[in-house]
Amino acid sequence: MGTLINNITQFYHYVNEDLADPRTNTFFLVSSPFPIMIIMYLYHQFVRKWGPAMMENRPPFELKKLITLYNIIQIYLSGYISIRCLFILYLPGHYSVWCQKMVTDESPLEKIVIHHVYMYYVIKVIDLLDTVFFILRKKFSQVSFLHVYHHLGMCLLGFVGNKYVPGGHGVMLGFINSVVHTVMYTYYLISVVRPQWVRRWWKKYITQLQILQFALLIFHFGHVLFEPSCEYPKWVSLVFLPHNIFILFLFLDFYFKEYVYKKKKTSSKTS
Repeated sequence: MGTLINNITQFYHYVNEDLADPRTNTFFLVSSPFPIMIIMYLYHQFVRKWGPAMMENRPPFELKKLITLYNIIQIYLSGYISIRCLFILYLPGHYSVWCQKMVTDESPLEKIVIHHVYMYYVIKVIDLLDTVFFILRKKFSQVSFLHVYHHLGMCLLGFVGNKYVPGGHGVMLGFINSVVHTVMYTYYLISVVRPQWVRRWWKKYITQLQILQFALLIFHFGHVLFEPSCEYPKWVSLVFLPHNIFILFLFLDFYFKEYVYKKKKTSSKTS
């Protein structure tokens, strides 16, 4: 028994310390997997069990001011990362769009990259509040499997990215996702502050934008597997690709049910 415990301890130390990037391994929510695992567990339990039970016999909370502030913060953070990636990394040519290897030095540029990769991870944890707001407003129908899985998956991948590969080819994921979230939270803000401005087709095109996002990320991570000259770790693609492929199928399934099949049923009823 003692040997087994010793082997488990050594393996944990190897995975959590030896394989980790020393530049980020002391960061909060990165140094150990347990804090983020606890957050993910509490989130899942609240949105699936505790929250609905707590709200069952209560009226929905009025959170307009809080959600307005939350959306503004999200727009600022996502827009900030998008602009910084574009003008510091990609447009000047410091980072390659096609294949960017991991750079593990302490150069000023890489310090900026690490800062933004960690910032993106923290934003993914903050994103969990989306679902909490749904529960508190008793919008239970919005808390779908797709919604919960997506949020949990992004937290987990954010941890992996910061722990082992804070930079390189994977930065494009944060850039693309931040652009999409800037648009998405702008829509959410308008729908709260000026709902009369919202048009029904906006949501449809935002869903299309999300689908395009995951298609691009699948190509982005997939092509490095077949690019011998690309020095980015192949295992990262093998970890990130299944999540993105599964999410793409979930979004496509939602899109067809919401915007294609419903439209056909409506057309058949009116004809």
